[in-house]
Amino acid sequence: MYEHIVDTGGDFSPLVELKVLQPGGAALSSNLVQVLISEGVNVKTTYGSTEIGPPFRTIPHTRENSNCYTFRNLYPDSPFLKMEEVGQGVFELAVYKGFELAADLWDGKDDTVPYKTGDLFIQEPPGSGFFTLQGRRDDLIIHTNGENTNALPLQIDIQSSSKVINKAIALGHSKPCVCLLVEVHEDYNPASILTRNRIWEAVQQVNERYPLHSRILQSMIYILPEGDKLPVTPKGNVKRKEAERIYSSEIEMLYTGDDFPSSVSESQEPLSNYLRNLLSQLVNVPANSITDWTTLYSLGITSHLALSLRSSLSSHLNRQVSLGTLFENPSISKLVAALTPPQTPTSSLNSSLDTKPASIETVHRIIHNLSTEFNFWPMRNPTPSYPRTEKETILLTGASGSLGTSLLASLSASPHVSKIYAMVRGPNNVERLRRSFEERGLNPSILKSGKIDVLDFSMQDPLLGLDIDAYHMLATNTTTVVHNAWKMDFNQGIEEFEGDCLRSLSPKLSFFHSM
Repeated sequence: MYEHIVDTGGDFSPLVELKVLQPGGAALSSNLVQVLISEGVNVKTTYGSTEIGPPFRTIPHTRENSNCYTFRNLYPDSPFLKMEEVGQGVFELAVYKGFELAADLWDGKDDTVPYKTGDLFIQEPPGSGFFTLQGRRDDLIIHTNGENTNALPLQIDIQSSSKVINKAIALGHSKPCVCLLVEVHEDYNPASILTRNRIWEAVQQVNERYPLHSRILQSMIYILPEGDKLPVTPKGNVKRKEAERIYSSEIEMLYTGDDFPSSVSESQEPLSNYLRNLLSQLVNVPANSITDWTTLYSLGITSHLALSLRSSLSSHLNRQVSLGTLFENPSISKLVAALTPPQTPTSSLNSSLDTKPASIETVHRIIHNLSTEFNFWPMRNPTPSYPRTEKETILLTGASGSLGTSLLASLSASPHVSKIYAMVRGPNNVERLRRSFEERGLNPSILKSGKIDVLDFSMQDPLLGLDIDAYHMLATNTTTVVHNAWKMDFNQGIEEFEGDCLRSLSPKLSFFHSM
């Protein structure tokens, strides 16, 4: 109907005249809902199913309420209808025997066990009683780094973003990132470069609306060949498990990086220069600021971006490069050494033995170096030069992660804390922190309470990346440092934690020590 209206002049007045336009079945894309609302259409819906009836609806049902898929319980006093928390801020609707609208779901079964709908919600804002549908339990993708991607709205947005795309499904459970299977509309040639470019342009536009860990890399898109179809239900929804089974080898190919051009690269550019320019593009920093010993982690290369790095390297070298190779050799110099064929097997073996110390030796070296530095610190003045206060002033690093946001919410609620300096790296850090709160079901309004200051910082800079006045202000006012910024990539060796996590702690300790 929407496409017909757009193709025939864009007259939405018949829909505007309706008291309520109530779509059923699968959720509409957020783009389509926003277009209808902007045209003055009162889009509302009711949540329910054949098994349990319609127990939730959009409230209020007025045009002023733009939240089509935010529901409220129509039976708040019923003990047989419960939102049960299944994760941090994520709820599943459970129906118990005795609910008046439910079908006979307990025939021959334990009538004390609830019927689980499999539909997941978040409460917005927390404690309000308003629940926003997130999708099916099967649609929640949990990545290897612990981040979650809600696949249903992502694939709906992609599917509705271009006429080239007929069907799409986002996958990636227990994988480092999302991959996408795309079925092209029959009017387009899936092998055409133009078609592939249009699909990538559509995905890029959708990516902008999702967090980094849920964005889809170009190398993680598999376009079905002509004639192939994604399996669908009678309602037209893609069958997730069946699609994973049918295209298991193609999905594995995306994650292992076996798909790269068969032609040898004609570029004579030194590998170190190629890596420097590639890393510069991935993290948007000047190439001349990346040294041969700069680590991938210090550049902000996550497991998500590492897939793109691996894909580009595989194509450039015309051979597969594993993620393990990147994580075990996380600098330009180490990667060049690992990816450049040795002159003889013997020299390679000797080089490996000479340059890679045993892990126990590395641990002892790091402990010795840091202990020596601590011993050179000046003796602390027994009489503190800063005024004692009844309340704490907290410096919190890693404030935008799962643990960081929980710490920030808990600390801000404490009557014993007067100020929190939340250290969040990079541009738009306040907005990123706000989104992080919303994604985890926490109330972002506390960021406007005046109790929290969000500061950009650098883990490796002696002054934490701050100017001297800001650093002095922290050094003289902070009473407690909560150092929560710690990388969670345990594929890396202990030496890769030295500069980013261990040594970066010393400026925090040193200014705290001197107070």
